[in-house]
Amino acid sequence: MHSHASTAAAAPARPPKVESGLAACLRLATAEAHDELEAALGLLSEVPDRQRFLRVLDRFYGFHAVWEHAIRRHRDLARLHAPRTRLPHLRRDLAALGRTSGEIRALPLCLAAHHLLDDPDEAVGSLYVMEGSTLGGQIIARELADADWLPAGGLTYFHPYGRRTGEMWRTFRAWADDRGPDREAAARGARRTFALLQAWAAA
Repeated sequence: MHSHASTAAAAPARPPKVESGLAACLRLATAEAHDELEAALGLLSEVPDRQRFLRVLDRFYGFHAVWEHAIRRHRDLARLHAPRTRLPHLRRDLAALGRTSGEIRALPLCLAAHHLLDDPDEAVGSLYVMEGSTLGGQIIARELADADWLPAGGLTYFHPYGRRTGEMWRTFRAWADDRGPDREAAARGARRTFALLQAWAAA
């Protein structure tokens, strides 16, 4: 990690940008759960080897295959999520890392992910977690860029929107604020999603 002490001494620090709205509320409510999942995955602490990264993608596929199917029960969420589906990215990445289509179809499914979307307000919190993961995913994608096992064409699950990541996040935040779910319920749904992802990824 590079020191920025001299830069900091030369210029006054800018005050942090204060965010408001549902996303900011959920970020505060889930900070600890977010850190625990990040530590459990260990993708930011060091560049994983090919096999470990493949196992992580296997688990995410098992989660998304159930979660993305369940989201269709809520018409407004499904409409927002349709262009954001990450299953095609997972299938592509897994195939690029050597998984056959038969192996992908046989991967274990996280059946409990279906219940994260039972309540429509909790479902908004769950969607917040998955959309928010694209922000940290940019860092993971950059770290992977120099991995000697990276397939030709790279991997896209963690950075599905490319240069549109900021735009997609702002669109989600505006949608969530406009929808106005019960904040306690949304926070509960977000925490449940983090907890399930941590347990599922570690299994």
